[in-house]
Amino acid sequence: MTNISININDQLLKKMKTFYHDYIVTSNNKYALFIAKIDGCTITAYTSKKVLFQGKNAEAEASIWTSIKQSTIEKKCDANQYYHPSIGSDEVGTGDYFGPVIVVSTYLDIKHQELIKNLKIDDSKKLTDQDILLIAPKLFKILPYSLLIVNNEKYNEVMSKGDMNLNKLKAVLHKQAINNLLNKINCRPKIIIDQFCSIDNFNKYISDHTFSKQVDFYTKAESKYASVACASMMARYTFLKEFDKLSKQYGVNLQKGASNKVDEQGLKLVNQFGSDVLMKIAKVHFKNTDKINMLFKNAK
Repeated sequence: MTNISININDQLLKKMKTFYHDYIVTSNNKYALFIAKIDGCTITAYTSKKVLFQGKNAEAEASIWTSIKQSTIEKKCDANQYYHPSIGSDEVGTGDYFGPVIVVSTYLDIKHQELIKNLKIDDSKKLTDQDILLIAPKLFKILPYSLLIVNNEKYNEVMSKGDMNLNKLKAVLHKQAINNLLNKINCRPKIIIDQFCSIDNFNKYISDHTFSKQVDFYTKAESKYASVACASMMARYTFLKEFDKLSKQYGVNLQKGASNKVDEQGLKLVNQFGSDVLMKIAKVHFKNTDKINMLFKNAK
């Protein structure tokens, strides 16, 4: 006869008792919480929270509960990892023709974990801009952070340099923001960046292998670490505010993204303010600029 025992917690014990409810038998064993008998196996749950499986089917029956137990542990570990104390860094605006590039690095420490959990930012990609406008100001008040805003004129100046590309700019900005934040918090926590290029290229862009050795890179990092989700929301909030300022300055609700509607709006702005306006409000290395110039030329 096979004997297998596993240790369980109160939650799993409750599930187990419900599962075997119709098979529980009367017992005088004062150390047993319940005894259930099914075909080929007797299950005894003890007050010590150890459960003993006995019989020819003991291994198969116990495997059901070890699997559930492992799944529960993994979920708990995932949750603990998500709110792990760390610096998260993310950028916004690199895919929008109009508006600045924003990089935010923020530090989620132990004392702020519960506050962040209560804000329910664990699926930040599903949050609307309106949600972000409500939640992000709270993050700015709670968390230490470093914020970099690269307006369009500065962006176009930097991107016009021969050795510059968008990924290099992001790498340089992330390094700067993270170093600024490290100087504020005076500790060395885990550092996470939402991966946008290979680690080899990142090292080449920043020319500082010592820095990159401190960093962990993850794709979709905002879904894996709350610190990155917070940084993403804070960056998005800042982008929305800066985008709104730019819209008001030029008297138009600027289009986000880089679609044909953006081209049409760019043409109207060029007609109203002249071709130099794009240097002030747009990322002129985007293909949209060529399309706008072509539309402007054809309209003459």
